[in-house]
Order: sequence, then C-alpha cells, then structure tokens
Amino acid sequence: MSDTLVPTTDFSPAKSHLSDVMTQVFHGHQPQLVSRHRGKEQMLLMRPDDLVAMLADQHLEVLVVYDGDEVTLRVPEMGVLGFGGTLDEATEDLLVELRAYAARFFRDAARFMATSRATHAGALLRFALSTEEAQRRMLSEVRETEPVAALAAAG
Repeated sequence: MSDTLVPTTDFSPAKSHLSDVMTQVFHGHQPQLVSRHRGKEQMLLMRPDDLVAMLADQHLEVLVVYDGDEVTLRVPEMGVLGFGGTLDEATEDLLVELRAYAARFFRDAARFMATSRATHAGALLRFALSTEEAQRRMLSEVRETEPVAALAAAG
C-alpha cells in the first residue's frame, strides 16, 4: 500500500508553509508526515500532549524495596535506581535519575535505538514529555514490593 493514512506533505512545501502545517498539527490535532527523497525519509509532526495520550499504555515498572531505614526504587529494565530514607525521598531521587537517563537517551537516540535499549523509547518519551506531576504518577502506576533478598541476589 503506497498511500499513507496520515496526511503527508513533501519537505519543500512543508518548509514554505510551516505556519500552516503547525496550525493543522497544533490546533487541528492532526499528525503530519513530512517526506523527502521520494518518501525514503519521513518524520512525524504532532502535538506533544497528543503523543503522550497515545503512549498512555507505556509504563515504567517500578519496584520498591524497604531495607531497614532505607528505601530503594528501581526500574529494572532500565537499570535506574532511586534511594532515600523515605518513599518520597527515593521517589525524588528516582525522578532525577530517570530525567538524566531520558536526556541522555534522546540526546544520543541513534546509538540507543541501535541497541536493546530501543524498547525504552516509548515509556521514556511519555515520561520526558509529561509534566512533573504526570511523571510522579508514572512512578506509582504499577508499584510492586520486592523482598530484600531478591534485590541482593539480582545485584
């Protein structure tokens, strides 16, 4: 099937009419494919909030471990950890670490997308484009308790 189901504009006309394209994308909530080199290269333009809504099923698996007076939150798939004396402190630390990881991921996306870490893209993009409050909610969407012995065995 050569016809795309998403509105597509060639690069030169899109560049010449960028204001109109942005109006369609932003005010019309209409994603736009921009294409060049006879369709060999394409990019998708869309509102970030629309993309976040479309990525709503992308989650971060966050495990919590209570060990004495220390709390550890971890996202095992990404190898990201947050530490604190309380759940709130560990959450704040994990938010800092996830933001740093997301910034590294998208700054060097070609390298990450060529590895098994490419599977992190959807959840990280949802996280990166979300408000601070929505990022916090992502950390509590699916939270499980992991026994301390399991963390020690995994580490």
